[in-house]
Amino acid sequence: MKKVLLSAFACDPSQGSEPGYGWNWATGLAGKGYEVHCMTRGEGRENIEAFEKPANLHFHYITLPLGLEKMYSFSQASMYLYYMIWQQLALKKGKSLHKKISFDVIHHVTWGSIQMGSFLYKIPVPFIFGPSGGGQFSPVAFKKYFGNSWKVEETRVKVSAFLLKYNPACKEMIRKAAAIWVSNPDTSQLVHNANGTKVFSTMDAALPHSFYPPKFEPKLGKANVLRLLWVGRFMPRKGHMLLLDVMENLRDYPGITLTMIGDGEQRELFEESVVQRGLQDAVFSKGKVSFSQVKHFYQQFDAFFFTSLRDSCPAQLVEAMAYGMPVVTLNLHGQAIIVNEKTGFRCACETPEQAIEALTHAILRLYREPGLLTEMSADAHAFALDQTWDQKISKITANSYPA
Repeated sequence: MKKVLLSAFACDPSQGSEPGYGWNWATGLAGKGYEVHCMTRGEGRENIEAFEKPANLHFHYITLPLGLEKMYSFSQASMYLYYMIWQQLALKKGKSLHKKISFDVIHHVTWGSIQMGSFLYKIPVPFIFGPSGGGQFSPVAFKKYFGNSWKVEETRVKVSAFLLKYNPACKEMIRKAAAIWVSNPDTSQLVHNANGTKVFSTMDAALPHSFYPPKFEPKLGKANVLRLLWVGRFMPRKGHMLLLDVMENLRDYPGITLTMIGDGEQRELFEESVVQRGLQDAVFSKGKVSFSQVKHFYQQFDAFFFTSLRDSCPAQLVEAMAYGMPVVTLNLHGQAIIVNEKTGFRCACETPEQAIEALTHAILRLYREPGLLTEMSADAHAFALDQTWDQKISKITANSYPA
């Protein structure tokens, strides 16, 4: 049985996004017959231990000493410092485990930012990184949607360049990794520019078989009704204020509504803007729901509306498509490779004005053409059926793991 050391900083079976990725990689590799030793944060231990695990899956929890765990939630800057310290401890733990177990391959899966990297390449075993993002940057033309947070985006660009050049967990890792898997073309270009040669591409978003509806039926469009859904975190880069500009354009179509699911630092600001613009009858904020509950919303609504201005490979799009939701989004970053002309609309976004016009037009097409919505619903579900964790893990292990 081949032995894998898996680095999954974020790992939690009760959550989606990166913590869900870590859990699905750990259990998925074990399901393929590998002996998996997964290093992760101690914070996820309770939820992990509550789940039944196969005998060939082992977890090793890494917790920062001397009260330094508080750094994770103190600020964004301290969170990244926390991560770098955690990576050093993971290297120490990984070396210790390797002496006892003698791994055949080491694989880092979360966090999946290429600039933060991993120190595990220093262990003399074939090292795989990703799928990862990190190469995508918010378009300057849309900086008004960030408000004061645009300075954070500008700083992120500078920090990214600094880490690529000076962070040994990134610079040397790119050079020495047996394979780096990236989730979007922006990150692929970034790695190539940093002299990475063993670069492969795949979406990082995937779904467990249990997520899909037990019996699928395409959405049936209704005359003069289109119920749009958004799921995510209220933060500047998610472009939720752009959503409101589009909904203002659609004010004369009372059958078009938008429901927002999620929480975050800008939720209150968003809800105040809805009132200020007089959109209370068209835009509804429902707050945060559990990962299991969100499936109910995917089932009940017609189409998914997503205007993130910086995203690696947003899992919400694949989740929504699993329930037959056509996607209206921007032709940008990860969205551009998830959505195609059969499953939704990738709208041009050279300028905000162009994006607003294109997004409005796309939504009106679904509103006016119920047959198109039904056709795209079937195609969206068919696409999502090919995005399972089983298929994702098989692709990467077949191409990059030692035989």
